[in-house]
Amino acid sequence: MDEYCLYLRKSRIDLEAEANGQGDTLARHRAALLKLAQKRGFNITGCYEEVRSGESIAARPEMQRLLNDVEDGRWAGVLVMEVERLARGNTTDQGIVADTFKYSDTKIVTPNKIYDPGDEFDEEYFEFGLFMSRREYKTINRRLQRGRRASLSEGKYIAGKATYGYERYKLSGEKGYSLRIIPEQAEIVRQIYNWYVNGELLPDGTLRPLGSYTIAKRLDARGIPSPTGGKWPPCTVKDILTNPTYIGKLRWSYRPTVKRMVDGELVKTRPVDRSVHLSDGRHEPILDEVLWHRAQLMLKNRSHAPVPKSTNIRNPLAGLLICSKCGRSMERRKFKHGRDTVACPNKDCTCKSSVLEEVEAGMLDSLRIWLSDYKVKLAQSQETISHTGPTAEQEITSLQRTLGTLQAQMENLYNLVEQGVYSTDLFLQRSQALTARMAEVNQQIESTQAALTASRRIARNRFEIIPRIERVLALYPTLTDPREKNTILKEVLEKILYTKTTGSRWEASDMNLYVFPRVETDGEQL
Repeated sequence: MDEYCLYLRKSRIDLEAEANGQGDTLARHRAALLKLAQKRGFNITGCYEEVRSGESIAARPEMQRLLNDVEDGRWAGVLVMEVERLARGNTTDQGIVADTFKYSDTKIVTPNKIYDPGDEFDEEYFEFGLFMSRREYKTINRRLQRGRRASLSEGKYIAGKATYGYERYKLSGEKGYSLRIIPEQAEIVRQIYNWYVNGELLPDGTLRPLGSYTIAKRLDARGIPSPTGGKWPPCTVKDILTNPTYIGKLRWSYRPTVKRMVDGELVKTRPVDRSVHLSDGRHEPILDEVLWHRAQLMLKNRSHAPVPKSTNIRNPLAGLLICSKCGRSMERRKFKHGRDTVACPNKDCTCKSSVLEEVEAGMLDSLRIWLSDYKVKLAQSQETISHTGPTAEQEITSLQRTLGTLQAQMENLYNLVEQGVYSTDLFLQRSQALTARMAEVNQQIESTQAALTASRRIARNRFEIIPRIERVLALYPTLTDPREKNTILKEVLEKILYTKTTGSRWEASDMNLYVFPRVETDGEQL
């Protein structure tokens, strides 16, 4: 018996209609296509639901899954409201869709017409429909972009998500949205700028400016959730420090999507557009412009270009040794007379410098201590790790048995409808339920298998790190080239946190180094 499936996708017009309270588009389309299937006697055993609009096939995961199944010859036909909903991308995407249906001999069924891609006239009509849908898409997109630019010029907020410190609200009596200050979050924004520009008040009454890394740590220590509700990454702090929304401005296309062909493949990047135009917003600013511009100047002066690959590395700890006080990378200082030192480049940082050779020796000692503790903790956790594999394997076996039972029920379903025990409506209902349940079980099998594979990889990595670190400990003292030292350290270390508050020729050093090896974990602390 030939099997058919449904493909449901919302267009931008559908999304706008739903926003105006016109109901669930996919539910209406599903009902219409099931009625069509019942009328024509099609056996529906699958359904692909695209929950959001997307320009290209790459942006539509359900479309990718459908094309794979069509290519494998799974379906005799695909029911869709309009052929335009299959592809509105560029000519490459349209060609992929047309060829996939043509060479798999899969029909496209709409309420108005059945398209047979193997028929010359139907193929031409189908390709013309895809071409017209692309033109319509571009027209709609141009209209949307004009509308966005017009809204920006009127001071309206056009992004879908509000900037941290604000909430998005609908303007009264007109189309569009603006921003309203959230007092608690606004205070956090002001605190971030104050820390960055003016600094943190120290016990001796002086102020020490903080970097984005340290600010993130301060916010986490106070239990303040980030915009996503979790920990504060330094990049989020930096985004807040560069956002002109806080001085009443609006920007759009700050990071536009740029498409390029690289080695025959389409590559998308989102570079920062420094020349982006700012417009005045209707919303109330959180900061005064003087403070914001001071922050921009400090950001510009603090940033520096990375060292070119052609430059010889003189510091074996380059890119690894981090100041625990301000989060800056420690730098090597060369002296004509005397040994090289490492120091924090932040002139206002209180972290003291150290002789480079002493830091290297301390790093190796810290790595030895870490490795010794790690071996003990790893041995203690072995029993827990060994139980993970069999449990997951048993779960996969059980799920596969469940899947076999569901497949047998699906076969029995065909027999019941052929014998007249089930009506078409009941058959469609049961078929959809079984299809959904089988998809759910398949997904559980895939996720459990992925978790099992990851668990085995993590367990393997936990053991592999030991000989890798032992190799570094044995090899490092024999090397003289800083680049070679730096390379082997980066194979096993993510970073080294450096702390030193006292120490000179006449007093003892309190240098402390905390190493972070590259060990993949599943959340369990070792």
